[in-house]
Amino acid sequence: MTTTADTLVDNYLRDLEAELRDLPAPRQREILDEVGEHIAAARAAQDTQSEAAIRTMLERLGDPADIAAEARERFGVQAEPTKPATPWLEVITLVALVVPFLGWLVGAVLVWLSRRWTTRDKLIGTIGGLSWVVAGLGTVMEPAGPGATIALILVVLAFVLPYATAIYLAIRLRAPTNTVPATR
Repeated sequence: MTTTADTLVDNYLRDLEAELRDLPAPRQREILDEVGEHIAAARAAQDTQSEAAIRTMLERLGDPADIAAEARERFGVQAEPTKPATPWLEVITLVALVVPFLGWLVGAVLVWLSRRWTTRDKLIGTIGGLSWVVAGLGTVMEPAGPGATIALILVVLAFVLPYATAIYLAIRLRAPTNTVPATR
């Protein structure tokens, strides 16, 4: 019968094994065996096998990530680089910004909810998307006479600007996080 204490130890060793995944299999086994022996000796020396006592013993042993980092350093193994998570909020924002009118409104809200863009980027996203409103004004203007050229320029600019804004924000999104300041 498995007790809570056994479950805690099993979970700890499973977490450690996951952290050691980038080490060669013989090195993984060596570290897991060392830690397992240490846990067994510590449990044998304890008067009680209560959940609190086991948790305390595991906390003293250290975080599995720290143990794995020390093992990688000891064996000269580089840690696998972690793949950055896909910024879904920002991707949806970029798509919404190029959808006329209501899409821009959703995109403008989402651009301000994002933590990945600076205040300057957010202002550019909001103003760039606002050009859909200008497009609406340009299409209702009188197409004949001297104002026709201005109306045409407004319409063309209004349709190009949201795409240019989305491209700019996408480029800023790809910038390494340490080069994009939190606010401007």
